[in-house]
Amino acid sequence: MFNLKTGILFFLLSLIIGCGETPVAPDIFSLPVTYKVGKKPSAVIAHDMNNDGYPDLLVTNSGDNTLNYLEGRGNGTFDNTQTLSTGREPMAMTVADYNGDGSPDIALCNYGDGEISIILGQKDGLFKLKGNVKVGRLPISVVSGDFNNDEKIDLAVTLRFHKLIILLGVGDGTFKLAEAYMASGTPANLVVGDFNNDKNLDIAIAFNAVKVNFIRLYYGNGDGTFQSPVRISGGHQSSFITSYDMNRDGILDLISSSTMMDSITLYLGDGKGSFRAARDFAGEKGPEHLFPGEFIGDKSPDLVVCNRRDGSVSILEGKGDGTFVFPHFNYPVGRNPRALTGADFNQDGLTDLVVLLYDAQLVEVLLQKIPTLAPIES
Repeated sequence: MFNLKTGILFFLLSLIIGCGETPVAPDIFSLPVTYKVGKKPSAVIAHDMNNDGYPDLLVTNSGDNTLNYLEGRGNGTFDNTQTLSTGREPMAMTVADYNGDGSPDIALCNYGDGEISIILGQKDGLFKLKGNVKVGRLPISVVSGDFNNDEKIDLAVTLRFHKLIILLGVGDGTFKLAEAYMASGTPANLVVGDFNNDKNLDIAIAFNAVKVNFIRLYYGNGDGTFQSPVRISGGHQSSFITSYDMNRDGILDLISSSTMMDSITLYLGDGKGSFRAARDFAGEKGPEHLFPGEFIGDKSPDLVVCNRRDGSVSILEGKGDGTFVFPHFNYPVGRNPRALTGADFNQDGLTDLVVLLYDAQLVEVLLQKIPTLAPIES
């Protein structure tokens, strides 16, 4: 069940504590509503899991080895529908249809087991464990994509100890271990996209070893194999990476964050596979998860940042050319937010946010308000 009182309490306490010297943020979110999840929540995904047209929430809990499924009602609220047991320390997940039945499935990184768990979705909105795939020590991140162009979904997994593992999908919910690639520098997070416009999926990886100041790109050959990685300078000790067209040129760009260095880096793509680190810009305390989208209402891409050490999310207002308006706006949330994502949870055409609160074992839902026009003075 949701808890409006708890959400309001977190909001008011955070206002009292404060989160930096920034201008008053525009009032674009309703008061937060919270939902209870498991111990040490580690990742959150918004996706329509039961094919009813409304985004649901999935939350992995590394402290009690569970997965929460919160069913979206389509009005901005959720039912805490299911709690599933997982392997040890589920740290990350990805969603796709792995067995071709039209229902979304889940792939989980079990950090403590060295395995990927495949959980198949069913038309009734319930789930069942298909099986586990051994990948190696400490899998930390996983993404889905068709890497060999056979119309069957594959997986890419980063291992904490310097490897990228490719699992090729059979099409029935099972996977076969394919190639393993060196990824030295302590890989942290990865993102998939066609970054050189050759119709084959590529992989970008962020690394967070202490002296690392680069990301790496693995360009796909279209047959499930990848070329030797290309090193792109920029950033320092990165924790998270995502992709989006931030300057509206029709080409995917990359954005990484450094939780330890309190910084964010934008890499502008040229559409041919090359990227230029446009700039490093300061974040709040402990920026980690990033969510690009449009929040200010000017049709330009903005960037939402989850700040782990100061209990806030920031909105960096984009100018539409790959630069941002400064200073940015901060919105207080509960303590130690670990991840965030967004979707239109109440079907009003606006992107809402959900933030994972690690210490309180909660997800906090922030619904974006429909702007109201000021009355015309006579």
